[in-house]
Amino acid sequence: MNAERADRSGAPATDLLPSVQWLRAIAAMMVVIHHINFHTDWLREQAGGAPSPLSSIPWSFGIHIFFVISGFIMILTTKNFGEPGAWKRFLIRRTLRIVPLYWILTTVMVAGVLLAPHSIEISGDRFWYIVSSYFFIPVLRSPGDLRPILGQGWTLDYEMYFYVALALATLWSRRIGVGILTAVFIGLSWFGRDLDVSTPKLFTWTDGIILEFVLGLYLGLLYQTGWRVRGRVAACMVIAGFALAMPEFPWPAVFSAGVPAAMIVGGFVLGPPLQDSIATAWLAGLGNASYSLYLSHTLALRPLRDLWMRLTDGAWPPVLFFVTGVMVSVFVGCAIHVAVERPVTRVLNARLRASPERSALPVAASVT
Repeated sequence: MNAERADRSGAPATDLLPSVQWLRAIAAMMVVIHHINFHTDWLREQAGGAPSPLSSIPWSFGIHIFFVISGFIMILTTKNFGEPGAWKRFLIRRTLRIVPLYWILTTVMVAGVLLAPHSIEISGDRFWYIVSSYFFIPVLRSPGDLRPILGQGWTLDYEMYFYVALALATLWSRRIGVGILTAVFIGLSWFGRDLDVSTPKLFTWTDGIILEFVLGLYLGLLYQTGWRVRGRVAACMVIAGFALAMPEFPWPAVFSAGVPAAMIVGGFVLGPPLQDSIATAWLAGLGNASYSLYLSHTLALRPLRDLWMRLTDGAWPPVLFFVTGVMVSVFVGCAIHVAVERPVTRVLNARLRASPERSALPVAASVT
């Protein structure tokens, strides 16, 4: 394989964050399309039509790309392994970045359920279910349905679990800490290989999907060595990653989804930077808003579908709903990013810096 050596200083190169942002935008839009297809197929069914061919594409694969990116960014931005209090500072930064917007949108969902109790089927104790949803505790909504009240927040149960594990890893040097985390995650995944969602906490904390974060960690370590690939190799990695993600192989998630996701992320971050253009500028902007887009789009799509049926009575082609759904989701996600996520994060980070135990936030904190 042809490779190029780059800066060995360990600092992220100037072309890193745009590449990650473009990929985060792509991953977020894949998840958005996954959910839009659900509503579009419902409209097709109401009109007596067949599901869209787009529904056969595993758009939810974007989630696995997000998990690899998370591990990649965390290892680049966590530079204080082995320092006293490193674990605490890490968790504070992650909490300020992830929790506020999630809690705000979770509260919107709670308000909706209180106003329309039958809008979501919750088979167990509603109070405990809502509390668990706020605090990233895996809990069943109904038998077989392992989602918090803000449905797509199930991925944050894994994210916060990974953050706690990585925070503990900072108690040692980076080499030892990452090694221990890797060994523990492999052991947990092996232990939980035969579990199912009937034991939600144990299933989540031993799910093989956690190894996708580990793949991201090692991809970040490889990036920091300065190892790079040429453009053609990077393109082949991305194409092969998406191609391997299309079939449904009966393999553990780390092989059927994690490895292809790592190939895609690797192609983006290890390859040469993309050329500046209007398209890449839009992708970078959408990448900045990807967290808001990911969390908010389902809140927009269901009301949009209901309004669509009321106004059109199903007379308009479902493909028009699909296009409208994409535009509305992106608009709502970007609006929430600008009006809520960005100012809240800015204020909280300013307070953290002003605190007696302030610590410099990494330059990438705003993009993860």
